[in-house]
Amino acid sequence: MKFISQNFGFSSLRFPLLLFFALFLDLTRAQVYTPDNVCAANPPNPLKLSGPFSTCAASVKNILGQKHPDQNKKTPDILATYNYPFETHNVTTKDGYILTVYRITGSPNSKKKSNGPKQAVYVNHGLGAASDGWNFQPGNRNLPFKLADAGYEVWLSNCRGTTYSLGHTSKNANTDITYWDFSFHEMGIYDVPAVTDKILSESKTKKIFYVGHSMGTTQYFISLSEVAGMNDKIAAGFLLAPIAYIGHLNSPLRVAFQLLAPYPLYQAATLALMGKIQSAAQYRKQLNLSGGDVCDLTATKCGVCDNLVFLLFGYDASQMNNTELPNILAKFPNNIGVKWLSHYAQNIVSCEFKQYDYGPALNMKTYGSSKPPAYDLQKITAPTYFFYGQQDNLGPPNDVQITAKKMKSGTLKGNYKVANKNFNHVDFITGKDADKLIYNRILREMKRYKS
Repeated sequence: MKFISQNFGFSSLRFPLLLFFALFLDLTRAQVYTPDNVCAANPPNPLKLSGPFSTCAASVKNILGQKHPDQNKKTPDILATYNYPFETHNVTTKDGYILTVYRITGSPNSKKKSNGPKQAVYVNHGLGAASDGWNFQPGNRNLPFKLADAGYEVWLSNCRGTTYSLGHTSKNANTDITYWDFSFHEMGIYDVPAVTDKILSESKTKKIFYVGHSMGTTQYFISLSEVAGMNDKIAAGFLLAPIAYIGHLNSPLRVAFQLLAPYPLYQAATLALMGKIQSAAQYRKQLNLSGGDVCDLTATKCGVCDNLVFLLFGYDASQMNNTELPNILAKFPNNIGVKWLSHYAQNIVSCEFKQYDYGPALNMKTYGSSKPPAYDLQKITAPTYFFYGQQDNLGPPNDVQITAKKMKSGTLKGNYKVANKNFNHVDFITGKDADKLIYNRILREMKRYKS
């Protein structure tokens, strides 16, 4: 790969690729949904790609290499850059995984001294992300900094398998394929309880707030429905783009996901990929190139890289922050375990929310029945809030409402449709107005429970 980039030049390879994505698709129909009782994808979301590419191609060609200032920074560097004091904690789960968690202890914008322990907030990321994924907004608008500015103690998680949390008491993530034998189920029953207990111990509080996005919400559902005592430790949970029942998911990613649903195909993919789809950082090391390099500050203005994001996650040009896109694509994706995708694929195909399906024989050995048990959302009693987007094609509105109906009566304290008809799955962490549309409401709701 080095030979290609040096002898042919990156720019010569770049433009056919960019032009392909720029001209890929233009759908303008109104959004419709598959009936709840039909286990099939919703029709594709309406999508009108931005551009045109031709009007700024010359500018892209002539101005390459501009970098976003936070593009290659890790979470500690980002926190230090913006003067937020923090601590690094390692948390070991019951099954031996070692997680790195960052605790923001104060704010440069808040001089008030707390009279007692600060209320703590556990902030948990989604699939393909990590703790650095919460810092894509400018400093005064991203959620962790807003929480810290408001006087909360903020704990940024890094789930097992991410580049921040590859440790284990006995397994090597790089050479031992059994390290990767887990999905969001294990994150829910081991990671969330371990991090929660660590936060409670360090903060000296009785309950914490939980904020999760995407897979972070899946872990919340599993943890609070499967682990005894978890509901008593959560003051309230705020779930952005809730992911439980997802049978109507209609992203192009559905096709790739479904290939991994059968257990034998998952096993084959695991062997081929050594358990994971590697992070953008690994590609940067191997190829000296990342998504942030391809989608530099100029290219993103030409309706190229943003169109690919719209295709995968839902169209919302009004919320796309082109200035931040190089930073986003330099960090996304983080590591993605093959079994995580396989588990989601099974729930997509079945239109259920259940534990991993190993096939009848192994299911009988693992669960005592030929089919995997479903997660019982009736067991969740902690006050819970949903926030969902109308253009979210990974967590479609009709699936969010199916999940809401599965919750115990009185538990769901808020089921909020974001007041922007084009809000998509990634807008919850990248959208220009995420603070006005979501974060400010979370802060208002938290005041109901603040001790």
